[in-house]
Amino acid sequence: MITRLLQTTFALLLLLSPALVNAHTNEANQAELKLLVEHNYQLSIDIDVLHAIKNYQKSSVDEADLINHLQNLSLIETKQLLSKILQIINQQSTFIIDEKSVLIAPFSGLTVFELKAILAADSPTKTIKLFSQGQLPQKNNNAALVFSPILGDVLLTVSHSEKSLVLSGQNSHNFSIDDINGGIRELSIAEIKLLNIVEYIYQGFVHILPQGLDHILFVIALFLLATKTSTLLWQVSAFTLAHTITLALGIFGIINLPSSIVEPLIALSIAYVAIENIFYHKLTKWRLPIIFAFGLLHGLGFAAVLVELGLPKSEYVSSLISFNIGVEFGQITVIALALLATRWFAKKPQYRQYVVIPLSALIAVIAIYWFVERAF
Repeated sequence: MITRLLQTTFALLLLLSPALVNAHTNEANQAELKLLVEHNYQLSIDIDVLHAIKNYQKSSVDEADLINHLQNLSLIETKQLLSKILQIINQQSTFIIDEKSVLIAPFSGLTVFELKAILAADSPTKTIKLFSQGQLPQKNNNAALVFSPILGDVLLTVSHSEKSLVLSGQNSHNFSIDDINGGIRELSIAEIKLLNIVEYIYQGFVHILPQGLDHILFVIALFLLATKTSTLLWQVSAFTLAHTITLALGIFGIINLPSSIVEPLIALSIAYVAIENIFYHKLTKWRLPIIFAFGLLHGLGFAAVLVELGLPKSEYVSSLISFNIGVEFGQITVIALALLATRWFAKKPQYRQYVVIPLSALIAVIAIYWFVERAF
């Protein structure tokens, strides 16, 4: 009782003093819990990822040394590190309902791309957003949250503006599920389905632009050899059909190759297409089958991203289709931007000499570097 009173007093001091709150929330992770109809919920946390990594490694090194260490990790090592941290957060973050622990639905997020952005010298932020959505037991009204100790303190907002500090490894204050649900407009089934479709279209799009630099370079490499629209359409269609097949097969668990194999091969596929651009002026008879084969690899890469995001069981097929539509929108946008960038040069005699060959050579060099980095 006394411990709980001290914790409450400490939290009130933080919330009542703006200067003190500002000083502390630089270290506390920000979380928001939205309680929705039928006991559904959405939980997001902006985590200080460097602090979480230090806690996971039980390290006391300063931030500069940690950043230097992380920058020297290979892609596979970075993925493994983030995967282990996310696994621990998922295993140790729970709702406390009637003094029983109920695991929070698995968080998505914590990607290599986001960490690399944070490690950049000019990065303005050190946080990454984790997201979870699920359903609480129907017969309970009060609940509390406890977060994984590797996150440290978490400043929790429930639904609207009520905030409470959740100390590291401790329960939050109890909150009423039914009372808060009464203040939220109920969404119709159609609205929920539409929001889900829009969200996965968005996730598919941003996986290409701006996050999917390897996929962007592959599409640009296809574009550079296309001397006419039909050539481009044949290449993009073969690529799209192939990655759609393996995206579906990968999601349903029919094909499951480790990223340590898929990612280096994706890089190799980019290098091959770019190098072929340098030596051939037009579409060869073997290019379309090869692009189709490479598309199968890229589809497995898309599937890994979608697995990481998570698919709601009730909207499995629609989420898969929506994500793929977002990917296609991203590819179309890349092609449209490439067309705009080259429209003044494409018909000129020097186009191949000064645009196609130099850009293809640059793409090949980048892809070979990625292959070495991912394979070794």
